[in-house]
Amino acid sequence: MKPNSASRNKRSFAIQGLFVLLSVLLVLVTGCSAGDKAGTSQTAAGTRSDGAMGEKQVVVAVASDPGLDQLDAGTYKGSIQVHPMIYDSLVEYGEKGEILPSLAESWTISPDGKEYTFKLRKNVKFSDGTEFNAEAVKFSFERWYKDPANSSINVAKAMQEITAVDAHTVKMTFSQAFYPFLTELTYARPVRILSPSAVEPAGDVKGKFVKPIGTGAWKVDSYTKDQQAVLVRNSNYWGKAPLLNKIVLKVVNDPQSRLLALQNGSVDISGGQMGKISSESLQVAQTSDSLTVQSAPGSNSHFVVFNGSNPFLQDVNVRKAINLAVNKKSIVDKLMGGSGKEAQGLFPATVPYVTAENIRWYGYEPEQAKQLLKEAGFADTNGDGIVEKNGKPLELNFVLQQTEFPEWKAIAEFVQAQLKEIGITVNLKVLEANAYYDALWKSKQYDMLIYRTYADSQNPHFFLLSLFHRTANAPAVAWSDPPLEALIDEAMGAMDAKARQDTYDALFGRMFEQAMVLPVYYPDDIFVVNKRVQGFKLGQTAYLPVVWNELDVK
Repeated sequence: MKPNSASRNKRSFAIQGLFVLLSVLLVLVTGCSAGDKAGTSQTAAGTRSDGAMGEKQVVVAVASDPGLDQLDAGTYKGSIQVHPMIYDSLVEYGEKGEILPSLAESWTISPDGKEYTFKLRKNVKFSDGTEFNAEAVKFSFERWYKDPANSSINVAKAMQEITAVDAHTVKMTFSQAFYPFLTELTYARPVRILSPSAVEPAGDVKGKFVKPIGTGAWKVDSYTKDQQAVLVRNSNYWGKAPLLNKIVLKVVNDPQSRLLALQNGSVDISGGQMGKISSESLQVAQTSDSLTVQSAPGSNSHFVVFNGSNPFLQDVNVRKAINLAVNKKSIVDKLMGGSGKEAQGLFPATVPYVTAENIRWYGYEPEQAKQLLKEAGFADTNGDGIVEKNGKPLELNFVLQQTEFPEWKAIAEFVQAQLKEIGITVNLKVLEANAYYDALWKSKQYDMLIYRTYADSQNPHFFLLSLFHRTANAPAVAWSDPPLEALIDEAMGAMDAKARQDTYDALFGRMFEQAMVLPVYYPDDIFVVNKRVQGFKLGQTAYLPVVWNELDVK
């Protein structure tokens, strides 16, 4: 019996409805699957929405590849800012160099300053679930501390033995007393703790590094070289869990492209050493409705090195005159748009042992500078505006580079103009980066050279040892002065805090009296942040530039 037309129409509508329902379900399932894989989805141009699972993430612009495939805690490879996100240290660096507990809850130092005993935090696991204990610390340190390649840090050079006293106690024995041992243990690398399961064969000190496994708040989710790295929250983290689920490190090489990415919302954060913001971009960001500028006083400084082999510069009055002739405040106001601070001493006040009393330096007194040159025997004998002595004009070659610090050209030109006002000719020489560093460290082909101090936990001790202290094979790089070197040695071995401060006071006083450098500028640490990001806070160091664990998004 054939069905009537009404029956056929009902069946047809039912079948069509079923197909529509199946199609809708297929779209929903496919959409959810894509959202689960990507974590986020793109809507309107440059606007990011949370993924299907409601994960919260931020995208951070980085200037270069993070190198997560070689992020071995015991090496200097990979991004210095990613090391502390994945790997914890025994102790951390706090404000003005305060040493804070981390994987070590407490520690004691022997009276002679050569033995350090650390009590380790209990119930801590690595991101893969393996146990953190004293043997893991011993394994991690023994991978690198005897390697001559790490001899630049005294923990590696002076450590004689590391012992696992029990499951949660580690003892380190050193060949000498050196107060910055604890400071060096806060470094981003190579002192942080790697799981024995991160190498093959597992637990072998000489094993091959396989993947980054630490006890930090973050672990690696994915990595595409020269494009991006994705870090996700470590569910085994011993501390307070991060508020975000994910941090994406997106490689954006060009500074202008980083600004555009911030403007269109494809990037949430950029700045610091990870993705430097130019002064021009900073001015644009300050007028944006969707961006905020976050800044804080930094811990490094830009200054001019004097070549002590130049006969003119051997005269302390000439060095003092140069200091008095440069208006450092104008550098901040006119060249840096008010960002940063005029330099006083070699180090800013954010550096340990720098105080209001010992940071004193030379102000802007051009007439006094002219008088000092006159007392040193210099005079303008032919009316050309340039002073001479014994028939030789006071002429100096000023070396710089722009590759890493484009602002140095403007600073050097400013110094050049200021010194001309007191009768000194300055010839600027812009070198490419390799030639510039060769001039500083090897050839010494300069009279004046603009440089920067190191940052954070490497100041003041490591920088002073690197630039102002002789080595077994060579004199000091920046300025050779035996009395200063003796004070540096005394400070390094001072285990008593007051005696150490007194020595640093004398040390900074010696640098001032002899006008050993020309400090010019203290830069700020600056980030540009999308307003959707909440809880942004700058960290204490350039390698922990942001308090990542407190970040949140609207």
